[in-house]
Amino acid sequence: MELRTTGSVFVVFLCSVAVVLGQDRRVTYTLQRVCALRGSSVDLSCSYIYPSGHTVTETFWFTTWKTYPYDPNDLSLDPEYAGRVQYRGDNKRKATLTITDLRERDAAEYKFRFITNQPQGKWRGEPGVTLSVTGLQVEVALSTRGERVTLTCSSTCPLTGNPSYIWYKKGQHVQQASSQQLSVSSNFQDKYSCAVEGHKDLRSPAVCVSGKNCRRVTYSTRRLCVLKGSSVNISCTYYSYYTVTSSFWFSPGRRDGWRDISAPEDLAGDPEYAGRVQYSGTERKSSTLTITHLRERDSGEYRFTFKTGHPHYDWGDSFSGTTLTLTGLQVEVPPTWGEKTLTCSSTCPLTGNPSYIWYKNGQHVRQDSSQQHSVSSNSLDSYSCAVEGHEDLRSPAVCVSGQKCWRVNYPTRRVCVLRGSSVDISSTYTHPSYYKITKTFWVKGKAHNKDLKEDSKYTDRVKYIDTKVNHHILKITDLRETDSAKYNFRIIPDKGKYLGSPGVQLTVTGLQVEVTPSTVTEGQRVTLTCSSTCPLTGNSSYIWYKNGQHVRQDSSQQHSVSSNSLDSYSCAVEGHEDLRSPAVCVSGQKCWRVNYPTRRVCVLRGSSVDISSTYTHPSYYKITKTFWVKGKAHNKDLKEDSKYTDRVKYIDTKVNHHILKITDLRETDSAKYNFRIIPDKGKYLGSPGVQLTVTGLQVEVTPSTVTEGQRVTLTCSSTCPLTGNSSYIWYKNNQTRPETQQKLLYLDPVSSEDAGRYSCAVTEHQHLRSPEETLNVTYKPRTLSVSVSPSGEVVEGSSVTLTCSSDANPPGQTYTWYKENITSSKSSEHSYTITNISSEDSGGYHCQAGNTVGATNSSVVMITLIIRTGISTAQAAAAGTTVSVLLAVILLSACLLCRKKKTNCSNSRHPVDNGQAP
Repeated sequence: MELRTTGSVFVVFLCSVAVVLGQDRRVTYTLQRVCALRGSSVDLSCSYIYPSGHTVTETFWFTTWKTYPYDPNDLSLDPEYAGRVQYRGDNKRKATLTITDLRERDAAEYKFRFITNQPQGKWRGEPGVTLSVTGLQVEVALSTRGERVTLTCSSTCPLTGNPSYIWYKKGQHVQQASSQQLSVSSNFQDKYSCAVEGHKDLRSPAVCVSGKNCRRVTYSTRRLCVLKGSSVNISCTYYSYYTVTSSFWFSPGRRDGWRDISAPEDLAGDPEYAGRVQYSGTERKSSTLTITHLRERDSGEYRFTFKTGHPHYDWGDSFSGTTLTLTGLQVEVPPTWGEKTLTCSSTCPLTGNPSYIWYKNGQHVRQDSSQQHSVSSNSLDSYSCAVEGHEDLRSPAVCVSGQKCWRVNYPTRRVCVLRGSSVDISSTYTHPSYYKITKTFWVKGKAHNKDLKEDSKYTDRVKYIDTKVNHHILKITDLRETDSAKYNFRIIPDKGKYLGSPGVQLTVTGLQVEVTPSTVTEGQRVTLTCSSTCPLTGNSSYIWYKNGQHVRQDSSQQHSVSSNSLDSYSCAVEGHEDLRSPAVCVSGQKCWRVNYPTRRVCVLRGSSVDISSTYTHPSYYKITKTFWVKGKAHNKDLKEDSKYTDRVKYIDTKVNHHILKITDLRETDSAKYNFRIIPDKGKYLGSPGVQLTVTGLQVEVTPSTVTEGQRVTLTCSSTCPLTGNSSYIWYKNNQTRPETQQKLLYLDPVSSEDAGRYSCAVTEHQHLRSPEETLNVTYKPRTLSVSVSPSGEVVEGSSVTLTCSSDANPPGQTYTWYKENITSSKSSEHSYTITNISSEDSGGYHCQAGNTVGATNSSVVMITLIIRTGISTAQAAAAGTTVSVLLAVILLSACLLCRKKKTNCSNSRHPVDNGQAP
């Protein structure tokens, strides 16, 4: 026998035992019994033969059978083994089953089955391989005299492969001890644990040699696998003979940041974990480390340590702790035809046997909570998955049948940025090729259908950026806390609509300086933390300010100062120095500090503004003067500046609360304003001050060229978002339009009647109206008419002129003349003249007028021709008809007369006998 180990892989190659199923049909397992460690991996191997003329078409391993039809269940399709099973082999003679992250419930009998291309070509190996899964325990056996004890590294079954053992005393490796047993002194202070060579991370719990009364830390779980973005609790219990004076958690992987790499530092003081770490305990002898907003770089080992005041009785920092692995979710699609089984996989088996949620085109698939989901391979749908309780940490969506399906993916699902800054939220999408995309836009939350650009709360703050094909970026500037929401990308095809779920969660936060500990003794140092309500996106560098001045050479999220300091401290993020936190006093409220409730103000030219500040100062200073200055480089009182004469007023409504009021604002007033304090000794400038921007209003028309029937948006814009929630008034041709009070005016659809001069104003400042902007609405020619000159009937051989008239914007630029039943045009001039007119020119005519917008046809007009005799063609036709009738009457009369004459002739040849004698 041979034991092969690599890392945490428990691989077993065992002697062959043949299991004959029939003549020329045999499966041979390398061994029929295997005992492996919980948490390790195992390889179960076999070889097989089959009759000549057969070709193996399928191989798999199984432990259970289906109820109907009575066939084995392929182990790779069992959700319990999802992501932990791998088949290897040549599909001819050899097969290997690998199971990773072994669990005690994996203990079972594993059998191999192969199927050939012949009707009865199904065989399995009976009996199979019996797998047992165990952990390690240290058993203590006292000697008869009680001076020494024998420790045994035991397991519930004999480990396969005669492994070598490793012993640990107080967490330290005991050299030259590789047997399963160890004889030691019964000293009550000692604690021992064991492991198997190649599996040091699968160490047994530590035991006290003389019972329970020794120092120890026992971790609830030695391995944890959790989702990025979620939270985790790492727990332990501990015991000490002496009173524990202090305790904390640390990570050996962070030692490069320690002041002394041999002296672990509290994780709660690590800037990398600032605002994300919390300690708790249900009782005095237990501790739980909670880490929130987990990142992939948080993967590593976490240990607990305590101190007792007796150096020899502290808990050492070299003892192994709990290993945390961070992972994301991915949907795996097998390369098969027909029905496909999708697997919601992760790089490590998630702790806690979670239930899974499946999504089809972003919609929840009901009644399926397993790790696998079956779909048709012809599906044009996209699928994603999540873990119950973490629906916002959904996997990227995948297409079952390739890249052409409905799918929207977001590179980042959670974004945390500073109030007043900007953010870029990205998405990529695909769609079935037979759909035509008519529109794409972003919405605030999946319950909304309104384009974010059309939301008045985001006017002038939203921009869409298309950097690549099917790659869209939503940019929001001047962020406000009310912008915190989930944002989704919406697709409008020629049929239906599609919403990209789950979207991106945006959180807008400010900075605050936290002082730890909150209660200090004189001379004690305190730690300042530049905190936010959520971990800022990206690896931010921080800037610290002392009394408003930059503290050099400190870019970490934490800053250590003396608790006796009478200075104030504030912080900012590099690149956003103007978004500084409020200043705080380290030793209470009596320090040099100026805070501004609002850091940025945007107001209208010609209006007024109030800029506020509050301040504190050390009690032993006497304030002789306070005033405002324009920019921190100036020392001149704003009231003494000739440019502000009669326009500046200082208002003190409360103690240490000052307001600067500036009236009749001008664009040259745009600047940063600071509050300055003059005490009896020195001077103090309140940084960073307040940025004032003075702007006017402007009407913007979108699109710039307007055609009748389009959707037109008029925006009452300014160079910066006006401070406060303003309502607006719109004017057309100097008349108020009462139907809207929004910053945006929609004309949908726009008509020529909407053309005119537009202006806008803020309700509170109606006298500060914007300049007028002319809306020009273009439309194609309409109400076409054709005039004929001369009018009426036209004499043969003369001339006639047809003229086309229309209403159009821009005016008609092209004209084309057509005669009925003739496809080719007659003329391309505004007027069409026919000279030497003949009968061939008579008939119906129409014109087509066109401009840059489109073209329109006129109604048909008739040309009537008069012959040269002076009788018109119509009259000649009527005369001809009359002559024909007269001729017919004459002929008929002649016929009747002739018939009468014939009768008379006949009577003269045959006289009548009148009765007289000859």
